[in-house]
Order: sequence, then C-alpha cells, then structure tokens
Amino acid sequence: MGAFDQIIGYTAVKQRLERTADVLAHPDAYRQLGARPPRAMMLYGEPGVGKTLMARCLIEASGRAFVVCRKDEPNGEFVKVIKKKFKKAAEKAPSILLLDDMDKFANEDSSHRDAEEYVTVQSCLDELAHSGAEVFVLATANDTSHLPYSLMRSGRLGTKIEVECPSGADAEAILSHYLAGKKMVDDVDPAFLARVLGGNSCATLEEVANEAGLLAGYDRSETITQEHFMKAVLSTVHGIPEAVIDMSKMESAATQKCLYTAYHEAGHVVVSEIIDPGSTTLATVFRKRKSRFGGFVLSRHSDANLVKMQQAKILVSLGSKAAQEQKFGIMDSGAESDLADAFGHVKELVEDSCCCGFNLYRDGYGASEDLKSRIEQAVAAEIERYYRKAKEILSANMDFLDAVANSLLEKGILTMHDIAKIKETCDILSVPM
Repeated sequence: MGAFDQIIGYTAVKQRLERTADVLAHPDAYRQLGARPPRAMMLYGEPGVGKTLMARCLIEASGRAFVVCRKDEPNGEFVKVIKKKFKKAAEKAPSILLLDDMDKFANEDSSHRDAEEYVTVQSCLDELAHSGAEVFVLATANDTSHLPYSLMRSGRLGTKIEVECPSGADAEAILSHYLAGKKMVDDVDPAFLARVLGGNSCATLEEVANEAGLLAGYDRSETITQEHFMKAVLSTVHGIPEAVIDMSKMESAATQKCLYTAYHEAGHVVVSEIIDPGSTTLATVFRKRKSRFGGFVLSRHSDANLVKMQQAKILVSLGSKAAQEQKFGIMDSGAESDLADAFGHVKELVEDSCCCGFNLYRDGYGASEDLKSRIEQAVAAEIERYYRKAKEILSANMDFLDAVANSLLEKGILTMHDIAKIKETCDILSVPM
C-alpha cells in the first residue's frame, strides 16, 4: 500500500501532494529542467479533516528525514523551541520540518498577527532560503486569519492547499471506509448517510459510524440499523440528547404544540420538494421537554444559478410560517430564525444581485439614509411576494402537507426515501415560479 492510500477521497488534494512528494524525492529530475523544488507549503482547513494525516503521508512518500514542531512549551520558551527545530531540520537535510497546528503557536487574533512566534518562523524561513539548505517546511493550520500576511506571502508559506470537509463522493467514500467490517441491515444506505453528513469533518463521520455501533450494542441488536444511525446523527452532529430521541412514540405525543411543530417542519419539506424535487434529505420532530417540541429539516439545493438557489432558500424558509397560517389560520411563533434567514437572503438579492434594480445597489463604503430606507422597503416588498408564493405552493399541495406532518408525528423522523414514498401517494401540483 502506498503512502497516500491511507487518505480516503480527496482526489484533487492527493494529486497535489503526490506531485510535491515526487519533487522532494527526486529533486534532480526537476532541477535539470530549470525548475526549483518548492520550499514550503501549508495545509489548512477545519479541525478533523485529516490535515496532519495528509502531511505525514507526504513525509512518508518523500522518503526524507523529518522533524515535527508542535506547541508544547509556554509562550516565550516556545520561541527557543522553534529555532531549535529549524536548526535540527537543517542538520538532517534533505528533510521536512512539520509545523503542526501552526495557528496554535500564539494566542493572537486577526487584529494582532505579529506574535513573536510567527516572526520567529518567518525569520527562520528566510535563513533557510539564504543558506540553501534542503529543508521543506510543511505547515498545518485550522485558521489562517490569525497569521501574519508577511508570513503567508509567496516565497514563504504562499503555497496553500485548503482541505475542506468532505461532501458528495468524498463523504461517501470516507463513510464507507468507516462502515467496513460493521454488521448492518440492508436498509442502511451509505450514499444517504453521506448526504446527511456531508459538510462534516472526517472525524465526525467516524464518530457517527462508531456511535451507531455502540447504540446497536446497547440494544443487544445483532445488526446496526438505520434507526441507530439516525440517532447517532442527531446526537453527535446536532446535539440532540438521546433521551429526547424516540422515533417510535411521537404519535402518542400529538398535543397541539407537537402538531404545530410537525406542520412547521412539513411546510419546509413540501415547499422544498415542490420547487426542487428530491432536495429534502432529512426531516425530524422531537420532544425537547414535557410540553416543548423541536425539529429541523436538512435540504440541499444545488442549482448552478446562484440567484435561483437563493430564491429556493427564501421560499423554503418561509414554508414553516406559511404552513401554520394555511392549516390553522395562526401566526407561527416559532419561525423567528426562519424569518431571519429569509430576510437575510432577500437582502443579499436586493443589494448584491440587484434583483430590484441597480438604483438599490450599495457598495462596501456604506449608503445614505435615503438608500437604506429604499432598500428596507424593497426587502419588505420582496418578502411579501415570496411569502405569497410559499402559501400558493402549500395551498395547491395540502394533501402532501398533511401526509408529511402525519408521518412526522408517527415516526419522528423522515428520510429522503420516506418522503419519496409519501409523494407517490399524493397528487403533487407544481406551481410556476
């Protein structure tokens, strides 16, 4: 097995790292072409995406000696450690110096970037370049916004590779790796789980897969079921305590408040499915406390047209409030966050995309009070227009709305497969946008 086979998914990142490792392993092949081997590189991205693993794979593939520098001394003393690590790497050249979690070297923020530790790294990089020592400096960081601009420029750590949280095929490949060897029933769909978990770190995917196994073991189940995975997702990713997750007893909790919550979430689902079929991944309703209920809907709108995607998000956000009004004739008191999302998206369309005319465009230097007033009026008018459209969509599909709400009350959670089955029993009417 090659060094980079340890990395699942991340094809583009792996190709870049493999190329870099080849340069470091065979520098003369590049020098004869007049190409100078790189001196430094940074891998950055959220915690848990595998940056350190990728760095170690590059080191292994290069065949070079290596030195690791990680914050393990108090401020002041650590500056001496940094200098010693650079000196040791130079003595072992050709080598690689790994500055792991470099953004943790100092407790600085975006307004105070020039910590002594970063100044020391910058100075040592310059000394290496001047000496000609064959030391490749490889850094990892979660957040580059705290690092000095001068350190991140070309010639120092200017070569940067972002390692994003996996999604799509990458998430499915990584999750399938973590599921390998686990006993699962046939209804567990790795592609669906990857869609639910897409955008979370590799560490989170691994934790969910393991948590599902622990839940199954506690139930003394012979296999891991879809329900175990859903409970693991809700508790691990969304912070919903396991005690309030009971997907088989929601119907007994069908109080008026629970009914309102079910229609709130069903409103999101129906609007999302009408304007973008198959976009809803997951919908859930759960008991928070004795008389309080919560829920959420995960949907994915992948329209290449950014304006249309924004419009879809606006309509879906307003679907909860529209559902309560259409079904019960009441105002939804739990739609504050949905309204805030809708207003935010509309404001972006008005100001940035000029959907209401160029006369409302504002640049980054502020706006006059008159322009602000006209923007607010335009946003309010657009919200009203989108809200009428959301109600129109629900009015034309009340059977679908009722079916989704009743299923949420019965099961507590609906997957994209459940929603597809519900749609087969209803007359779905499209509404022109």
